Amino acid sequence: MGRNFFIRVSAETYDEKELIRTWPALCTLVWPDEGAQKGGILRNLLPGAGRGVLQLVDAFVEYVHFGKMPGAARSDLTPAATELAKKRAELDEALGNRDVRAASGLTDAIEDALDEAESVAKRLRA
Repeated sequence: MGRNFFIRVSAETYDEKELIRTWPALCTLVWPDEGAQKGGILRNLLPGAGRGVLQLVDAFVEYVHFGKMPGAARSDLTPAATELAKKRAELDEALGNRDVRAASGLTDAIEDALDEAESVAKRLRA
């Protein structure tokens, strides 16, 4: 690093609108919004709205731990929330250590864990 530069590695969502297409049950679960029922796209899920993949992870983990839901649903969703919280912390550490390779692998792991959580959420809605 130079005198006037700071090197930062970060992870950002490329297109926030893809979240509702990729993980619709999770988005609807953690960000209930009347737009989800009317047009299939969350009204507030617009670029710059701060609803990216990492925000989805954080909202899902918080919802599973503190949201109102039947105990059976919480039991079914808790393993996914635990895994996502762990991977999120590992990603933060990798980014802080400027370890791009580890961070890239962790983003894949987070997306895989979100896919699993989506499957569970869809099964619970059925």
